[in-house]
Amino acid sequence: MKRSKSTCMIFCLLVAAGLAAEARGASFIAKDGNPLAEIIIATNAPRAAKFAAEELQAYIEKISGAKLAITNEAGKEIPVKIYVGKSKYTDGLKISDEGLKHGAYKMVPGRDWLALIGQDKAFTPPEPHMRGRDDLPRALGEWDKLTGEKFGFPHTQLYKFHGQGFWDYDERGSLNAVYAFLRSLGVRWYMPGDLGEIVPQKKNIELPKIERTVHPDFALRYPSFMRFGIMSRENVLWQLRMGFNKGLDVVGFDFAHGMNRVMARDEMKEAHPDYYALYNGKRDTVFRGTGKPCLSSEGLLQANVRYARKMFDIYGVPHVSTMPQDGYGALCQCDLCKGKDDPGRGTKGHMSDYVWSFENRVAQEVFKTHPDRKIGCAAYGAYELVPTNISALSPNLLLTFCQARRDFYDPKKRQYYADLRKAWMDKMPEKSRQFWVYEYYLHTKPTSVYGYMPVFYPHTIAGDMRSLKGQCLGEFIDMNWEGNFMAVDHLNLYVTAQYWWDAGQDIDTLLEEYYDLFYGPARKEMKAFIDYSEANWMDLRNQPEKIDKVFDLLEKAQGKAPSDSIYGRRMAFLADYLKPLKDLRAQLAKGREGNPEARAYSQVGKDFKLDGKLDEEFWKNIGGGGLSEVQTGTPPAFGTSFKAFWKDNAIVFGIQCRDMSTNLNIATARNDDGNLWNGDCVELLIETQAHSYYQLSINPAGAFADLDRKGGLETLWSSHAQVATSIGEDGWSAEMLIPVADEAQDAVDPLNGLAGRRPTKTYPWYINVCRQRVRDNGKEDSAWSPTGKNTFHDTLKFGKLYVE
Repeated sequence: MKRSKSTCMIFCLLVAAGLAAEARGASFIAKDGNPLAEIIIATNAPRAAKFAAEELQAYIEKISGAKLAITNEAGKEIPVKIYVGKSKYTDGLKISDEGLKHGAYKMVPGRDWLALIGQDKAFTPPEPHMRGRDDLPRALGEWDKLTGEKFGFPHTQLYKFHGQGFWDYDERGSLNAVYAFLRSLGVRWYMPGDLGEIVPQKKNIELPKIERTVHPDFALRYPSFMRFGIMSRENVLWQLRMGFNKGLDVVGFDFAHGMNRVMARDEMKEAHPDYYALYNGKRDTVFRGTGKPCLSSEGLLQANVRYARKMFDIYGVPHVSTMPQDGYGALCQCDLCKGKDDPGRGTKGHMSDYVWSFENRVAQEVFKTHPDRKIGCAAYGAYELVPTNISALSPNLLLTFCQARRDFYDPKKRQYYADLRKAWMDKMPEKSRQFWVYEYYLHTKPTSVYGYMPVFYPHTIAGDMRSLKGQCLGEFIDMNWEGNFMAVDHLNLYVTAQYWWDAGQDIDTLLEEYYDLFYGPARKEMKAFIDYSEANWMDLRNQPEKIDKVFDLLEKAQGKAPSDSIYGRRMAFLADYLKPLKDLRAQLAKGREGNPEARAYSQVGKDFKLDGKLDEEFWKNIGGGGLSEVQTGTPPAFGTSFKAFWKDNAIVFGIQCRDMSTNLNIATARNDDGNLWNGDCVELLIETQAHSYYQLSINPAGAFADLDRKGGLETLWSSHAQVATSIGEDGWSAEMLIPVADEAQDAVDPLNGLAGRRPTKTYPWYINVCRQRVRDNGKEDSAWSPTGKNTFHDTLKFGKLYVE
């Protein structure tokens, strides 16, 4: 990189100023807005080091007005040298980047120089890889030749991780050092773009005297929305400035659901149908494009072992996932799989022994040939709990721990996950106790129940990150990246990024600086707004007075700064994001107005016999309700009706499902079997005066499942309902007798009994009665109170039920 003549002249004029400053005991990078330093990089510097020099140059100029030259050769006329990245100059000073893993860096000052250095290796995509969306046939052909198998191609998304001149996988240690130095000068990037940037103004910048070597507390630091190839430049720059790291040397390219690559191709489905789970007499080869696995298949196990070995040999990756497909929660029904689940362990554990036995065997086989590589699977869904049939996991099994720390405001949930982490660590050999976290920041998705809400939780983030330090390799955050989500999530992500680097810092000190710099004259009011939101966001779905408080606090803050100021624009950005919350407020004020009503009759049913037939005379003489298509409200292909009566402190429902009896889809005959929802069933969703809400489901064979939906899916809860079904020529019917315990039942025994009391007009229950009808050509859902959505589970749409 050559110097221009004009640049050299300017530098010569500034020599005297630099020497005078040195004589006073201080060296300056910039003095009175003039440059007294130059930036030096290696002639063959990697792209990350070159960009680091450019960023340093740009921000020194933004701060002071002084534009430093970037050169490959140190000049004698410039008093201060800033060495960015490894070069002959850092070698001469014996400053090494050795040991600076995962984006670590050094800041080393001298009398008249500063070194900002880390590892800057440029990523080169391994072969074979796709060059673009239409390149799969070529890449797949090469992959097949190398493997001799019909595995799915593993890197169909890799090309999306290149953009703005970078790969997500580049090592950028020197760039991290530059950004750390700029932060020491007061620069902040709270969100992407100019709206999130803080740049102090100062004419003088002294050469620092403090030496630092900084290693991140977590190696893997990656929010999923940040893909260089599909994001805007300002989003890519923000990712760089936050020091995120894709973790190539930790987890490679494979984050989850790696078994999909073994099962996805038609050639594999045709050649090995035994690899796929059997449901209702058919092998599931279609679910989400890959089908669901039969984990008792020895052939499938060996195929996963071969796949992992090929990945290690061809791509040299440190880790391969062999995790099953997403949504895998029902046991295969073949003879080999019978009895391998444990319904008694509930929603989070009934598949644990089954799944982890398979994963552990894959890991053990791979360990024989690749003991230094990892096999990955997640504690997730139906196999979140530790297996009971394995005393110690294979030492090469790398656990992915799935969680949503957003919910750790609840001490019980926070303790549950702390205990679960410990239980998993206890299952691992002492020398290989490690995991990484798959975290969910999905609250800003428009379809989330918390969409368009001020879901701030910086203190929860800080507390959880402190608890993870020392035992967790890092995090992949699955998050929304649509719309103006950064209006809220910028703070959550900023705090997370800071704690990935230093989990021991004080959160209140960090936040006080944020309020000062980001909101200026409205700092006090915005602190009040965010503090209130953090304490109350979880209640905004059903407490309109708290929504009013949120908007009141925000309006007070907006009144403290001119709307056209940077502070006003930041608050306007947030206010715009929250606008749909006002619609929810209006809906809550309206309540369930317009939803249907039904009566449960008393003083009837004396001759009731629980047989599912609904053939007693009294059933003909009481009213009820009919079901409509759940999204459109139109009549379904086959109608459904229900009736209810009150009997001896219990409520009895009778449900009649019209159909062709020879065409029913019965997925299971077992109670509490997740396969129940793969076929025909009806569901009662019940919100009592004391509890919101319960789900009771039954299919034509009488297979029954009851769940407590309050705060999640608790399958260990029991309604102690008595149920029966009957199949006739024109369909099937069900009867459910559900005992009602007491309003205090949740406190007395939360896993047993329906908490509530007899519903009345003044104090009713709110319910929905729903039906799922599954056929080869699709699925039809109907509900007594249609939700207008592709779901039954919208409590605001529940209809009123009372006893008369």
